[in-house]
Amino acid sequence: MLQPERPRLLFVINPVSGGKKKADPELVIRNFFNGRPESIEIYLMQGANDDDSLAHYIRRWQPDIVIAAGGDGTVRMVASHLLNTGIPMGILPAGSANGMAAELCLPQDMEQAIKVIVNGVAKDIDVIRVNKDICIHLGDIGLNALLVRNFERQGMRGKLGYARAVLKTLYHRQLMDVHIDNGNVSIQRKAFMIVLANARMYGTGACINPDGELGDGIFEVVILRRLSVLELMKMLFRHRPFNPEKTEIIKARKVNIVTRTRAHFQVDGEYLGKTHQVEAHILPQQLRIVVAE
Repeated sequence: MLQPERPRLLFVINPVSGGKKKADPELVIRNFFNGRPESIEIYLMQGANDDDSLAHYIRRWQPDIVIAAGGDGTVRMVASHLLNTGIPMGILPAGSANGMAAELCLPQDMEQAIKVIVNGVAKDIDVIRVNKDICIHLGDIGLNALLVRNFERQGMRGKLGYARAVLKTLYHRQLMDVHIDNGNVSIQRKAFMIVLANARMYGTGACINPDGELGDGIFEVVILRRLSVLELMKMLFRHRPFNPEKTEIIKARKVNIVTRTRAHFQVDGEYLGKTHQVEAHILPQQLRIVVAE
């Protein structure tokens, strides 16, 4: 993958991603590249002014590849600086949920993930422009966005914390009145959740969009109209089409979604508050990403 004699790799590390980690990303990176020909630079995210600082780093250092070391929010932030630049993005999974890494079948072990970055191939994928943000993985309105908010606000992490957030979310679930228009179809629905899906599955392994492709020039609008144990089991364990009476999937290059009342909204695992309108359109083949050969 890396062609220059001394490739320049810029690692962008979110030090708070994932809470307590089994391994420190910076230590793993420095140990791996000790004695190797690659030139590495590490940028530790500070929270404030990261966008401006990272843009400056990329312009000044001119890396051959930029690696996001964190969760899906970190991946999205790094990706926003690499659209249409031709600079590939690598992913070093280090978050609580690493949905994009799972989607790309990247190793969860950091050292193995670095080997993919060094030896892998570049693949061009689509991005969804969602209001003023970008989405490279999954964004949604309703139930899951409320789950993201509940998980962020509680102090408990891990599987037990996630289960607690799930129970609280299901207890407070609400049907939304939603109007959806993709330019070809205009429909009114009652739904618990509307997903803008560039990918297939959440970081938990829940498969919401079985036929999703990252580089096909379209995205899917997934409408969860009913909640049932069977449909949730399909999301978690099976890659089969859902019952259309309960879950509906509409293909789109653009979509306008309007809810009667304001609803919870998240993009790539980051809770963005409540909204009553989401406009989205596809940006085809605008992000280059490193995957295994």
